[in-house]
Amino acid sequence: MDKVPLIDFSAYSLDRESPDPERFQKLIDEVHQALTTIGFMYLKNVGIPVQKIKDAYSSSMKFYSLPGEEKHKYAGPTGTNHGYQRMEEERTNPDVLFKDLKEVFNYCPAAGEKTFPENALPEFKSSLIELFNAMVPLNIRVMEVMARGLKLQDPHFFQDKFKLAGTSKSHTTLRSAYYPSLEGVEIKEGQLRCGEHSDYGGITLLIQNNPGLEVKNVDNNWVPTPPIEGTVVVNIGDLMQRWTSDILVATKHRVAIQSDQMELNHDRQSLIFFGYPDNDVIIECTDGTSKYPPIDSTEYLFSQFQAVRAKNN
Repeated sequence: MDKVPLIDFSAYSLDRESPDPERFQKLIDEVHQALTTIGFMYLKNVGIPVQKIKDAYSSSMKFYSLPGEEKHKYAGPTGTNHGYQRMEEERTNPDVLFKDLKEVFNYCPAAGEKTFPENALPEFKSSLIELFNAMVPLNIRVMEVMARGLKLQDPHFFQDKFKLAGTSKSHTTLRSAYYPSLEGVEIKEGQLRCGEHSDYGGITLLIQNNPGLEVKNVDNNWVPTPPIEGTVVVNIGDLMQRWTSDILVATKHRVAIQSDQMELNHDRQSLIFFGYPDNDVIIECTDGTSKYPPIDSTEYLFSQFQAVRAKNN
């Protein structure tokens, strides 16, 4: 597959109470084909209110426009996935020398006491929570479609393992990412907006307004995956690949730096929902094999987080 496919999700849009029986199987087949090959897909007509996306973008930009010292007040508690990270603080690909040219703010409800600029920018917190809550049911519906594509005996198998998103018992996270203008910035050889990596968890839902995302296809070629208005990009995480005995594919991807001068001189944003299983879920291969031994989902995720943090230091 040479490019990321665009799939119409209207048969199971969030606007619907139940799937369209005439079009549902086609959706299942298309999603399965995408996620067993390139591991990525665009979904259109998902039903997330456009205003929630606009509000999250707008309030995020206001946050990133704050002075650096002010933003750093909202760095999250050590060891959690919540809070602000400065540019060149994170190295998504721990095997390279240089860190990413991006800023991020993670909203993770499981982090306990959470830091937000509630006085200076109250709409930032509310907009992220609103978008998080809108993404949760989309995450659930996509996983039902995946389970049906895998022909699991229980089509709600994955759904039942992701019920606690938004509580202290799930590390599911919404990330606001900001790629500032690089005008005047010394870009080191090999440095990227976001280094080559695969995601760690179940599935990832991405809303992007910036060019630069590239996906590595089965031929090890980088495939540009630019923004398509009104779509959500979906990809598989390492944990889901393990869970499905490598049937679904967690694909390497990156955010490259566009060489065009106009792109270098403009800032960009994206909004990323990382869906993680509930903390008490034991991951066992869905096909009944023992290709991978059972593992605690929280232990697995934190081993991945800690490995990256260790190499980032």
